[in-house]
Amino acid sequence: MLDRKRYISKSENTETQISRRTMMLSIGLSGVFALITSRLAYLQLYKHKDYKSLSDENRITHRLIQPSRGVILNSEGKPIAKNIESYHASIVLEEVSDINNALSSLNEVLPEKKIDINKTILKIKKSKKFVPVQIIDNLNWEEFARLNSNLYRLKGVFPSVGYKRFYPQKESHAHIIGYISDITKDEYKENPFSKLNNAKSGKIGIEKSLDDDLRGRLGSKSIEINAYGREIRELKKIEGREGKNIQLTIDSDVQNFCFNQLKGLSGSISVIEVNSGDYIALTSAPAFDPNKFSNGISLNDWNELLNNKYKPLINKSISSFYPPGSTIKPLVALAALEVGISPNETFSCNGKHEVEDSSVETGIKTFHCWKKDGHKEVNMNEAIKASCDVYFYQIARRVGIDKIAEVCRRFGLGKDVFDLFYEEQPGIVPDKKWKQKTLGRGWLIGETLVSAIGQSYFLSTSSQLSLAFAQIVNGGKLISPNLIYRNKARDIKIPTLLAAQSHLKILRKALDDATNKPGGTSYRSRILGKNKMAGKTGTSQVRAISEQEREEGIIKNQDLPWNKRDHGLYVGYGPVNNPKYAVSVIIEHGGSGSKAAAPIASKVFKFLFRKKMNIQQVEIDNV
Repeated sequence: MLDRKRYISKSENTETQISRRTMMLSIGLSGVFALITSRLAYLQLYKHKDYKSLSDENRITHRLIQPSRGVILNSEGKPIAKNIESYHASIVLEEVSDINNALSSLNEVLPEKKIDINKTILKIKKSKKFVPVQIIDNLNWEEFARLNSNLYRLKGVFPSVGYKRFYPQKESHAHIIGYISDITKDEYKENPFSKLNNAKSGKIGIEKSLDDDLRGRLGSKSIEINAYGREIRELKKIEGREGKNIQLTIDSDVQNFCFNQLKGLSGSISVIEVNSGDYIALTSAPAFDPNKFSNGISLNDWNELLNNKYKPLINKSISSFYPPGSTIKPLVALAALEVGISPNETFSCNGKHEVEDSSVETGIKTFHCWKKDGHKEVNMNEAIKASCDVYFYQIARRVGIDKIAEVCRRFGLGKDVFDLFYEEQPGIVPDKKWKQKTLGRGWLIGETLVSAIGQSYFLSTSSQLSLAFAQIVNGGKLISPNLIYRNKARDIKIPTLLAAQSHLKILRKALDDATNKPGGTSYRSRILGKNKMAGKTGTSQVRAISEQEREEGIIKNQDLPWNKRDHGLYVGYGPVNNPKYAVSVIIEHGGSGSKAAAPIASKVFKFLFRKKMNIQQVEIDNV
């Protein structure tokens, strides 16, 4: 019995202990639950506004993605306009609670940038609230890192990585490639990139002409950002399309060599391959550094370019036109051959030619030869070789201006060479119809005479003259000029011949003699050795010379103001025995073509003969 009672008593004690523990555990759990409930109530009732505000600030925003601009390459496939990484500070107005405070804080983080707060606010407010606005460009890596580490102080400001345009060749290729700069107001409707703040577009050259291809297509993304503007995650992305790469026919070695020949001068040099029509150089001087526009050109630099009397912003190889002077005489001679004038027929030159003209008091108007005492009896070959003006006055009267104009247009004068550049000028090939339509007056016989020596209303560009001579020396084959590379193996067609071979042979012989025979106007610039050049000099007057000045002695170019001096020209080809290149050189107000232009052309041909007789275009994929 005692044992049984002891067992029952012990069992009752155990149950009591279990009940106590259960009760204590229940009380503890109830306390924890009460604590959690009270905390939730506190957060929901008393901290609701604070946490709602923080939640709202972690929100979704949309950003446009600018694609990488296409690369421009030279004939060897090397970049002459490319993109390099750049670092920026940007701001989104709708993400900024206090714009003054944000910009003041940014000035503290990057004091060396010296942000003009008032000016920057005006710039930001011109943009849509959701569009990121670049407020600091071209940060270096240390500045970019400092910006990133201080984002907690810069609500609405965020770092961005982009690209800026870089031109490795700088001035020498500037006019062909052009440059990019901020989109103008006139472009806003047409250019989809106007949706981007600080978007840029091409302004001249290839950058402008092929801007649609180079710029690509915009992309976009939806992202979640936190209260400080830092990206938390990407929610959606629509890929854009990178810009297309463009390969040119320009050989940078030749381009740079030509540019160096023009140092200290104002002028242009054009070099064309006479069979393919590829332009391997289009040089204009003086020039500018296009990288200054990529970085944002200063007002001082811009004004200096605008006010420079040598016009460095103008591409003189396609946009500046000049009276072609005596370089046009081979085409006038061709017109004479086509109307039946024999190349052996001689004309007498005593230094002047007179025609009846009722508009002058004497009733006689005198047209002078550049050689005061004249060239005596000359035939076509001798007239081209010695550049006898009187010979061409006389054949022009028989040929007529309309036939001369037709031949000149046939060989590429009076129209765009490339049909590519916005800034290209077609020049003028005058005839009776042109004068009546343009000036409302009839044609005069004296205008035919001065047109025959490349003066009067005649205007042409360096690229046009090189094209004309290329077609004279390649057998008269019509050329489709190229600056954008294309695979010509897929473009084989029967050539169009522009003139009779017998006539072209006469012209080539005369051009050869003009450079390589004593008495030729460019004889002093001839090239000795196996490969020779041949061509025609030209001197274009930019002022009228009175009879009194002729009697007293014509003022020398070096004694005249720069803008009153003659332009010097030379257009030629080489090698003479198997023509490969045609070259035109124009030196603005440089004086006579034999002194100013022919020596430069000689240097260019020597370089071509020595280093560029076997140019191979490197064809690049994805171009």
